[in-house]
Amino acid sequence: MLFFIVFFEMRFVSLFVCVVFAGVALAVTNTTMPSFYASGTSAHDLGFSIGVQQRELFAELRRKDDSLDTVLMKWARENPEGFKSFKDFNKEKFPSIYDEVVGISEGANLTEDEGIALMLRPEIEALALPPSVAAARDGHCFDILYNPKRLDKKKHAFMAHNEDWTPVYKDFGFVLHENMAFAKPGEVQHITAFSYPASPVGFTFGYNDHGVCTSCNGLQPGEVRIGKLGRYFINRYLLSATSVDDALDRLRRVAPDSAFGFAMSIGSSRGRRMYHAEMSPGGVDIIEIAPGMSYLHSNAYTHEANKGINQTISNSTHHRLDRAAEMDEPVTGELALKILGDETVPVYPIYRYGIPPDELATISTSLIDLDKATITIYGGNPTRQPPVVVMPIPEPPGYDDVTIQEKLFVPLVGVAVVLFIVSIVFIGCCIHKSVKKSGFYLPVDETPINSYR
Repeated sequence: MLFFIVFFEMRFVSLFVCVVFAGVALAVTNTTMPSFYASGTSAHDLGFSIGVQQRELFAELRRKDDSLDTVLMKWARENPEGFKSFKDFNKEKFPSIYDEVVGISEGANLTEDEGIALMLRPEIEALALPPSVAAARDGHCFDILYNPKRLDKKKHAFMAHNEDWTPVYKDFGFVLHENMAFAKPGEVQHITAFSYPASPVGFTFGYNDHGVCTSCNGLQPGEVRIGKLGRYFINRYLLSATSVDDALDRLRRVAPDSAFGFAMSIGSSRGRRMYHAEMSPGGVDIIEIAPGMSYLHSNAYTHEANKGINQTISNSTHHRLDRAAEMDEPVTGELALKILGDETVPVYPIYRYGIPPDELATISTSLIDLDKATITIYGGNPTRQPPVVVMPIPEPPGYDDVTIQEKLFVPLVGVAVVLFIVSIVFIGCCIHKSVKKSGFYLPVDETPINSYR
């Protein structure tokens, strides 16, 4: 009897220990990179689900960062007509996204104007702050893209990104999973992206259930078109694209109405198609990251078509781009992470800590492997710390793992063999005719073997 009591007690203690350790592991994971899951049968309900979950988190962030009150809403109150024109136009062009933002605002205990002001942060900061200050605040993020040669399967196509913002946001970043249950057949229903409290997805890095992947960098053109489309609205719209081609079409459609500027990298899982776009007020320039090409981009217009654009470039941007250009070409994900984690330049390093005079810090780093269809997220410097999240990226609808080259290999080999045989027969016939025509034949004894002369 005593044996059974002791055995039961030991099993109970073991179970208790397992539960405790599981709880600790879960707590560490959540603390390192929390995740939120939101769903709704309408855009408003989806937004409300996001806002309710992040209500306390945003309240804490607001106590540490007062820019919503001291910069964004201050400008909105002082410029009511301009703010209203922004609201009305973005609501007209993106009614579903606007409804999502209203839902987020209600769930997070914000007014509608406060939620919209957060969505117009880049534009309002550029209007309210001196250009150098706005450029320093918007001079965040760094992208590295690489597309191997078409038949090179040893290397992988990837998109790597440093997500930078003010240091206070270091403890407030998370992964947001959106389920748009109201999506129509063929439309994007699920989106996953890195995000911040009381914000929809789109303006950092992320992907959707059609395999479209994006990441964004801030730019500081010298013009803001009041009453036009805000950058965050456009970013959210692009992350709902059903393919790379759809994303490019969307960029071109909204470009004439864009209010400000930004840069965006676009790719597709399981497909070596990558593009980089620089949006300017009223226009966009798109370049293809061709096979065998690597590409670095930060917070400056660098496309050939945009070299003459009026812009403000922060000191950090100059230093980060110069340092990256000195390092080895990022032809692997490891080399890209080495660049993104570089701290060689003490004043303006690529991996940032918000130490003055640099105003921003690196909040997270991501590596999207398009060939493997995975996203790896780092909460600290990727050269020293392991990833905190690794997630699979959905394959595009109708994706076939066999490449066109592989599909054509067998029939092409068959055709080649047939052509070779036909060629041999043809050459043999030609030789035979040539010899016969020349009359050169060896004499043949036609006497039967068994006959006698």
